Amino acid sequence: MQTKTWKIGTFTIHDHTMELPWDHNNPSGPLGNLKVFARQIIPKGGENFPHLVFFQGGPGGACPKPINPNSGWLGRLLKEYRVVLLEQRGVGRSTRMDAHTITDLGDTQTQLQYAKLLRADQIVADAEAFRQEITGGKPWAAFGQSYGGFCITAYLSHYPEALNRVLYTGGTPALDMSADELYKITYGKVAKRHREYYKRFPEDEITIREICDHLENTEETLPTGERLTSRRLRMLGINLGRDGGYEALHYIFEAPFVMRGGKRRLDNGFIETIAPQLSYGSGPLYGLMHETIYAGATPALEGQPTNWAAHRMRAQVEGFAEDANPLDKNSPYYLTGEHIYPWQFQEDPALAPLEELANLLAKETDWPVLYRPEVLRGIDIPGAAAIYYDDIFVPLEPSLETAKTIGLEPYITNVYQHSGIGVDGDAILSKLLELSER
Repeated sequence: MQTKTWKIGTFTIHDHTMELPWDHNNPSGPLGNLKVFARQIIPKGGENFPHLVFFQGGPGGACPKPINPNSGWLGRLLKEYRVVLLEQRGVGRSTRMDAHTITDLGDTQTQLQYAKLLRADQIVADAEAFRQEITGGKPWAAFGQSYGGFCITAYLSHYPEALNRVLYTGGTPALDMSADELYKITYGKVAKRHREYYKRFPEDEITIREICDHLENTEETLPTGERLTSRRLRMLGINLGRDGGYEALHYIFEAPFVMRGGKRRLDNGFIETIAPQLSYGSGPLYGLMHETIYAGATPALEGQPTNWAAHRMRAQVEGFAEDANPLDKNSPYYLTGEHIYPWQFQEDPALAPLEELANLLAKETDWPVLYRPEVLRGIDIPGAAAIYYDDIFVPLEPSLETAKTIGLEPYITNVYQHSGIGVDGDAILSKLLELSER
């Protein structure tokens, strides 16, 4: 492990880099090694505090880069822990995987071999390598936000002896639920949030329908040059799952049109505002790997391809059909959530080079098991989970079942959405630490 040490105020920062096997199950295999990065933060006087590892959301989300470690959820944890921010493989300062680096690997079958090693089972094996180096093999605590909680569940399944406390926020995954079943639930959650949003801002429903009809009949282009389609604009519904999402959407849709040359067109400012939200340029692994996190997750699901589950399930929930008529006022018309669709690999320039690989991943049936319910039921360590009542990303009902299986103390709240730790992380982590005291 290579380490560079520096300071942020009174906090000591250790930047660690390790060269680790691409495949921990075959460390001397032909795929070789990659670099994995982790940043350890130590508060003044906390040199002997126990360690806690943080797993960020995603898949493909970068770790936070703290400017003021005293604040928010990180500040709360640093009162009791030395915190290790693990940069998951393929992201940030770990060996980056994007359209350029993935296509450089070779043909799509070779790309597939590497892509299959970007899931939680290999991520937690990376964490284990860091634990051995940083703690000398002693157990450590773990905190996971969203997909980070999925990683902790895989960690508990494969290395239960490595953890002595677990904290989840919006990240207790469904265990024996297929991608089809899960996405059908999430569409229902998005619909509920959408109805509430339209009730608060009824003028936005009219505007959204008008914009989508306009895009089906008029060519508007994004700053990257491609045509903006109505189905792509509907991706903005991901905001419904975030704190302040109703207001964020209302500000987006309050003045989208201008007159140019006597014709109604979308305002350039509107297009510039929404463009970053409609591309995975900054986090391509989210688009590429999103459905794979549900593939063969438990022994009961082995051998099942995801087969573009979100795309297939959307038509089964009223208001989400891709070809719905936006001007049909007798039928609901909704924006979509975090769902990933095959056409995004045609329309988003950041994903287009990965289209063939994405289709292979959707068809893949040979996946290693991520979670082992029989192991999780035997877990006996302190743990707590913040479960958000209206969460459109990680739904309430399966979250409660998983929390019960692991033995987590649940903190169920409708005060926050999925992004709660960014709004009031100190309070949420304080509650979880209190609930997990033994």
